[in-house]
Amino acid sequence: MQKLFSEFKPSTAQDWKNQVIKDLKGETFESLIWQNENGFDINPFYTSEDLKKVYQPAFTHSDWEICVKGKSKDVSKLNTQLLQQLNSGATSFALNAAGGIDFEKALKGIQLNYIQSTYRLNKSTAGEFKSYLDTNYSGTEVGFSFLPESFSTKEDFEEWKKVVALFRSRKNARTISADVFSYHNLNCFAYYEVAIVMSQFTEYLEAFATSDELPKSAFVVRIGVNTDYFVQIAKLRAIRRVWEVLKAEYKVQNDLYIIAETSLTNKSISDSYNNLLRTTVEAMAAIAGGCNELIVDEFDILFSTNNVLGERMAINQQLILKEESYLDKMADISCGSYYIEHLTDALAEKALETFKRFELVGGYFKCVQNGLYHDEIKLQAAQRESFVKSKKQILVGVNKFKNETEKINLAASQAKALKQLEINNPGLNFELEHYFTLNHA
Repeated sequence: MQKLFSEFKPSTAQDWKNQVIKDLKGETFESLIWQNENGFDINPFYTSEDLKKVYQPAFTHSDWEICVKGKSKDVSKLNTQLLQQLNSGATSFALNAAGGIDFEKALKGIQLNYIQSTYRLNKSTAGEFKSYLDTNYSGTEVGFSFLPESFSTKEDFEEWKKVVALFRSRKNARTISADVFSYHNLNCFAYYEVAIVMSQFTEYLEAFATSDELPKSAFVVRIGVNTDYFVQIAKLRAIRRVWEVLKAEYKVQNDLYIIAETSLTNKSISDSYNNLLRTTVEAMAAIAGGCNELIVDEFDILFSTNNVLGERMAINQQLILKEESYLDKMADISCGSYYIEHLTDALAEKALETFKRFELVGGYFKCVQNGLYHDEIKLQAAQRESFVKSKKQILVGVNKFKNETEKINLAASQAKALKQLEINNPGLNFELEHYFTLNHA
């Protein structure tokens, strides 16, 4: 085998470039360089010469939890839904319990010690959940994640620190979290999401820097994933890379636990089955990027016509990726990839620069208070929307290859509700502007 390889002369990056220039027949090599929206260029090819070092895997786990969201406000229906989805292959669920919930009824028949779960809570409902756990489970057997109901002010943070203290004795309680899913759905750039994760975590690390009050459990990241496949893989890997920087700076050993969810920034009402393809690409990116839990939203989430079908398909997509595609058999499949390692480094470096700028402003809460995040993300979203309007970015079935025979029954009240969603979806905006205005003028 060694002799076989020695008979072939290795090609340098310059050799590849020369061949590309020859094949272009007059076009410049520079015409192939892609100006990525995240602020760095992407070359037409990469070689080992582009690697900065010998890379270690960004993560070592291969499997992930199939997570579903509990939606019904009726506690009995909620319990039925969760049991049905868990029996259909889900291994985790997420609940918004901030408004209050009867945990005994909602979780009846569900054995939390065999699955993972995530809860959006406030101080009051966190106390109710603790009472439920103390009554039904020992101190170490249940693994779960918490997301604060609100995390916009210093006052919110002070209240959440009390929740962290309340669960400190439970070693599998992940109470420190950075939730940037809402920023993702406002359509910000990938590096910006990573920078906000760093900014949120720094608030915790600074608060607990001089005490032994920092929990030993993993820090949680909740983040969205869109169809920009390789960039999204690199984004999740970049989060782990910058987390290592923070760990070294603050001398902590906490692991990272990433909950990824498919994006709401690109789902369409027209040709809605295309959303199945979009969420599958997003799911594969999240898995390759190293998520610990994955929520695949229903393909018709914006305009649900069949809750049962949408929910079942969302679980089946992940089951196929596990049971038939075997994506749960190898950890960090991108490790050593010339292109993806380059993307990961570039995103991490850009995120670190942006995070430092946030810190100069005064940190996460100052940036929220003075509208920095809002203003900058608005500009980023506008750029992406211009790409859809100009068809520089193609959304199949929306701004190109439209199914002209498709009839969409959308009431005026439904169109109004879609416009009021706290998301920035250029495709949806395009649809509402071009397809439904005449019908609901």
